[in-house]
Amino acid sequence: MAIDHFEKRQLKPGQVDWNFNLIYAGDPAVATMVEQYRPFLTHAGLYDPIPPEWLHTTVLSMGTTEEYSETEMLAVAERVQTKVAELTLPEFSSDSWWMLFGNVVFHISPDDQYTKLYDVVRESVTEVVGSERTAKTAHGRYLSHSTFAYAKTHDNEREIIEKLQKSNIEPAKFRALHMPLIRQWAKDGHYEWEIVKQIDITG
Repeated sequence: MAIDHFEKRQLKPGQVDWNFNLIYAGDPAVATMVEQYRPFLTHAGLYDPIPPEWLHTTVLSMGTTEEYSETEMLAVAERVQTKVAELTLPEFSSDSWWMLFGNVVFHISPDDQYTKLYDVVRESVTEVVGSERTAKTAHGRYLSHSTFAYAKTHDNEREIIEKLQKSNIEPAKFRALHMPLIRQWAKDGHYEWEIVKQIDITG
């Protein structure tokens, strides 16, 4: 049984989170892939596919704006920007889909290279706020993935899987270019945000 993603997260009304997200806004290959998958993601057990402008990979979800000050998070962002400048990253690919807690997600490879972004963010957060206040991935380890459609409560995973098995869509290749510090909130079955500090990845 898949549980509604937003109910499972137990979001409070009006809750705003601090996140570091890898965002794909303006990437034509990713936008094309999302649009091609849209018919296969239309199902009563799923919220509408995420609009391309809000498509992202959560690198680290820190916690709420009540738990961490903007001063702290800007200090983290400065460290992240310095550290990502030292990275050399390959071209990435959204190469396969699977169901994660009822959500439709796409694996990103090579994941060992993508995980470097998570390691940089966690290290930077720990340096600023300490290990006890540093968020950890809810999965126990970092999973390199993007969510294309979030789950509602349903017991229809087989139906969704059967639709996706007919998709036969080429994976999108992309460069990791923008991983900003954002304030993020849930809206209409997806997440939206405002960028607080842009972090550019050039390596």
